[in-house]
Amino acid sequence: AAQGIAVPFVVCGSARLRPAAVCLSQWCRRAAAWRQLDGAPPQPAVAEKAGMSDSDEFEYESDDDPYGGGEEEDGDEEAIQIENTFYEADDNKQNFPEQALEQFQRVVALETKRGTEVVWRFKALQNIVILCSRTNRFDDMANRYRELLSYMDQVTRNDASEAINTVLDSVSSASDLTKLELIYEHTLDALKATANQRLWFSTSVKLAKLYLEMCDVQKLQRIVRTLHRTCQKPDGSDDVSKGSQLLEVYALEIQMCTLMKNSLRMKEIYPKTINLTSAIADPRNIAVIRESGGKMYMSDKKWEAAYNEFFEAFKNYQETGNAMRAKIMLKYVVLANMLALSSINPFDSREAKVYQDDPEISAMANLRTAYEQNDIQSIDRLLTNPEYKILSDAFIRTYLQDLLRNIRLQVLQNIIKPYRRVSLQFLSKEINVPGEEVISLLVQLILDEKIVARIDGTEGFLHVNAESTETAKKFANIQKWVDSFERIHQGLLGKLNQMQVS
Repeated sequence: AAQGIAVPFVVCGSARLRPAAVCLSQWCRRAAAWRQLDGAPPQPAVAEKAGMSDSDEFEYESDDDPYGGGEEEDGDEEAIQIENTFYEADDNKQNFPEQALEQFQRVVALETKRGTEVVWRFKALQNIVILCSRTNRFDDMANRYRELLSYMDQVTRNDASEAINTVLDSVSSASDLTKLELIYEHTLDALKATANQRLWFSTSVKLAKLYLEMCDVQKLQRIVRTLHRTCQKPDGSDDVSKGSQLLEVYALEIQMCTLMKNSLRMKEIYPKTINLTSAIADPRNIAVIRESGGKMYMSDKKWEAAYNEFFEAFKNYQETGNAMRAKIMLKYVVLANMLALSSINPFDSREAKVYQDDPEISAMANLRTAYEQNDIQSIDRLLTNPEYKILSDAFIRTYLQDLLRNIRLQVLQNIIKPYRRVSLQFLSKEINVPGEEVISLLVQLILDEKIVARIDGTEGFLHVNAESTETAKKFANIQKWVDSFERIHQGLLGKLNQMQVS
């Protein structure tokens, strides 16, 4: 009415005028109750007085309410105002957050004046915290959240758990990590006085993940140790009956080892996690563990084992709907696959085919094809194209040099085959690397006995022996064979001479 809109009124119960929305909301609640009893909901009674126009229409309800609503209708107007304000705010919170925030705050203020009874203000505070986070009012968010936690003992345990989980999930994307840390700490302080162990554990895990994101190793170590103690028996051994919680703790510790580059501790923990994966566990934790295991094997240059771990991580990320991480894991799968010189094509799997049209994944598939064909120019083109974002991943860059060196060694060996004398500058141009890199590659080929040649650094040429490497090895083996026969012959002659002397 304040906005110039005609609001219809109804006469309810004791002939007091109320907005139609109030009676309609009451009727909706009663209708829901009737549906639960498999009954038909009652229809709101509409009576038109003779001679009334449409604008003068009123609704009447009898004082003898057969649906049990008389007590609610006879309640005070202030309680009805609080309820309606809450629902109006709930309708506005998506499209008009500022207006909804004011309305939720009004609900808290109105109910606080009425006394200690907590009916609407707990839910209102929950929405206020979420809206403050959305509108970047982090100080107000922290203050209101403390107020919300103070009412935990006045609501049911389920309502408290649901409210806290909803708030923490909503504010987890906040840009101010310090304020977010404060929210988690306030929650843990409030949960100390309760027996809600499950909620305490899940909140502690979220705080540990925040410390991981902040790279705060000291706080992360402290909270991981605390979490681990809750999953142990009195003798200090792991309680396998808490397999899912143990897996979460180990997933955090493995990520901490990765952050600290503590490979020895990771190798100690990782086998324990594999034994626990047979339990019913969150695939998000399995994905993190498998990803860390793949990186551990990559650091040890165990390419085949890393390939298997990355592929398991890829499938678990895909199962949880984390498409971004799944796509990154698929890149790592291709990288490990190429380093392992595997003939298995990861894109033949059903899971990987989902991403085959993605430009970044398509680029990795083309990179694998170029690797098989020793096509160094196509590889360089794919790597240097910013659209494919291959080199933007620090982990791929770490092992890309190993991959490129293998490719260049194979290409260089094939280029040298028809020559007896070849310019180092020509080789540098052919494989598109500096002269110093060419010399390093040639030295490795010579030491690995892949070619028989000598480098003339003064003139800038490589002199290749007339015999191929294979031919040289063949004659070397024949010479060893001849030498062995010569030694046997000399030995037999010596024994014959001794026999003649005796």
